[in-house]
Amino acid sequence: MYDFIVIGAGISGTSFAYKASKFAKTLLIESQDYQREIPVRTNIFAEHNKPFVDDVFWNDDSIFPRPFLQLNYKSEKHNGLLHSKEFGAPLGKISHTEILIQKIIDKFRDQGGTTLFNQTVSKVVRHSDHIEVINNKGESFTSKLLVLATGSRGFPLQKSLGFQTPDSFMGIYTNIYADESLLEENFSFQYMFHLNPTISQNGPFFFNVGKGRIAAGYLGNKENPAELKDKLFRILKNYQKIQPFLKGITWDESIPTISGGISKHPINSFSKDRVIVLGEAAGLVTAFFYEGILCGLASADIATKLLKPLLANDSNFTRVELKKYDDEVARVLFTYFRNGNACEYLFYNESSSTKTLWDSYTNLLNTNKTVREYVYEAHINQDLSTHNTDNDRWVGERLFATIPVFSKMTLWPKFLKAMSF
Repeated sequence: MYDFIVIGAGISGTSFAYKASKFAKTLLIESQDYQREIPVRTNIFAEHNKPFVDDVFWNDDSIFPRPFLQLNYKSEKHNGLLHSKEFGAPLGKISHTEILIQKIIDKFRDQGGTTLFNQTVSKVVRHSDHIEVINNKGESFTSKLLVLATGSRGFPLQKSLGFQTPDSFMGIYTNIYADESLLEENFSFQYMFHLNPTISQNGPFFFNVGKGRIAAGYLGNKENPAELKDKLFRILKNYQKIQPFLKGITWDESIPTISGGISKHPINSFSKDRVIVLGEAAGLVTAFFYEGILCGLASADIATKLLKPLLANDSNFTRVELKKYDDEVARVLFTYFRNGNACEYLFYNESSSTKTLWDSYTNLLNTNKTVREYVYEAHINQDLSTHNTDNDRWVGERLFATIPVFSKMTLWPKFLKAMSF
């Protein structure tokens, strides 16, 4: 019998498995064929992630090959730039995330952890004193506790165990390799977040600039993978607002793409008897920026810290005991989430105000140092339970003051509600 079985080897599942294997017999199951390849991922990795990452990874230049120095919150009218040199330290790092996941898995195995790749879970059976997991080969594994870290790929299993499922949208991204000198010439920033409701009313188009490679993608609506891919390459080839960044870089349909569900909005409970849910599977993703790495790492860290003494005391892992995990996730993340919820309410909708608001915000970022300071602080604050929502309200007030007079009357109720989040 295992102490813990973890389903899903994304950032939350691998992080949990690695930390748990220091004190528990742990099995990690992943449906993708990680023995062949972990999908390439280039991400921003804000400084506020640092408390949840061991130094052995944080200080590894192959995982984090460059600092995150400048962001671009881009609208159709403005490049809303924030450079960290204004405040004396980077916003964080850029991660080659598949390398991070691989090295976490390697450490997990070094500590005695067991992995099963290219295998799916067909059934979970609850027993009075353990959980039984049956894979697609008919093999059975038992555990004292089951950990769901399936992102948005395991909703049927999640529902079968009595959990809600979070809201989910389809997204797509691709990575392309390019000469580093070309990337340096084209991109002054490492991260671009661009809103255009014509592209999507639910999320951004983005660039993440790594070392010798760049990721690009967007969050769609309910398109199928073929439709997402077709639209992504039409954007990359034809969308004039981003063409200055793509000089000399060739994108064609032969480049691999990854599409799939992206979750947000926390479910009502992250734990039941002998089962907990981590990260994106629990909807622990910031509502506006779709920031999932932070929440995956944080929920994994919180869970391992709670479970270690419970395991040592031969716990039955009841809902009453595991409720502390829910409470701590809420304490650490939900104050920070309020800003994302308010921004989602303001910026993601079908109204014509979206472009006006985003144009005004990106210009405000360029012209107001205090706004830049507050955005910077949100990236580097390593205790997000202390996130200052008064700063967010102040920025909201400044934003309202800058929008055209004819928009104020119609948007005032919307701002008033957003301020209450």
